[in-house]
Amino acid sequence: MGPWRRRLARTIATLGLVPPACTGVAPRDAGIDATLDDAIDDRGPVPDIVRRDTAPDVLRPLLDPTLFDCTSLRGDGGASAVPTRASPIPIACALDRSCRTLQVSAHRGAGGDLGRLAPEDTLSAYRAGIAAGVEYVETDPRPTQDGIIVNMHDPTVDRTTDGTGAVADMTFAQVRALHIRTGTLPGDFSCERVPTLVELLQTCRGRVVVLVDANKTDRVDLLVQAIRDADAIDWAIFDTSDTNKIDRALAIEPRLHFMIRPDTVADVTSQLDHYAPRVPVIVELREANLIAGAVIVHARGTRAFIDVFGADLAATLNGDLGGYRRAVEAGADILQTDRPDFVISYYRMRGAR
Repeated sequence: MGPWRRRLARTIATLGLVPPACTGVAPRDAGIDATLDDAIDDRGPVPDIVRRDTAPDVLRPLLDPTLFDCTSLRGDGGASAVPTRASPIPIACALDRSCRTLQVSAHRGAGGDLGRLAPEDTLSAYRAGIAAGVEYVETDPRPTQDGIIVNMHDPTVDRTTDGTGAVADMTFAQVRALHIRTGTLPGDFSCERVPTLVELLQTCRGRVVVLVDANKTDRVDLLVQAIRDADAIDWAIFDTSDTNKIDRALAIEPRLHFMIRPDTVADVTSQLDHYAPRVPVIVELREANLIAGAVIVHARGTRAFIDVFGADLAATLNGDLGGYRRAVEAGADILQTDRPDFVISYYRMRGAR
């Protein structure tokens, strides 16, 4: 994400801005219209009611926070309950390279920069993703000073908690004692604390597949150990742009599912060749490489994944939902979003989920 978008997104989140109901239809690409108005994923005609890319009804509802906030779900034993899986897609599809059904990944749980559901990277955010109906949730694990893997996007705790300092310089006990900043989010998240990767994986067990983003640390051994400790080999995907880290992780645990993030179209081929005959379960592509890269990815028998944060911003600011459909038309099988509520509602309306 570029700095301008990050600043704008935080302003939107801080102010709690909600775009007004749209009265017109945003301009669109005629070629994309001609294709997607006839079919999405070969599923038949699109109903007239959803032929537009501007759908005010999609922008209104947020999930009821009592479905996922820690206070509402806290049981007698002090642990929070976990919502049942809301996705209509079998969970096995998330790990099946041949499954080309459109799927959704919730960035930082359901709490990315533009999210209005739960505080990012908290257990409430992952429960919100499950309740929203996503198939994947993305994590941001990094180690504390004493080697415990916690979920924190930034190197410091300053932005998302009431504390200050670098995670790497703090013990787990110090990090755990901090309170999460919740801003103006609906729901009561006062009982949330920074979770461990193991806790996150256990929360998601049997409900949603976890993308374990390894870009925040070089301690591949600790990440793999956390996946093992949570008995999560079957529902975690080791996810990084650094193939060296993937190689190290597979040397420790050959059963790991993994995901690659090539920078160029040429890198798509070279990285797939590097791991052959094994094939990654997902290949993340840059927007500029999506059309050409997806052709290669599909020919190799796996799925194309793309961030749709720009589309999230357009939807949040002015109700323009066209970015989501353009990503699918360009070849994306999995959309990673800050607004899973928007994406899922939109595609349910279009009959693609």
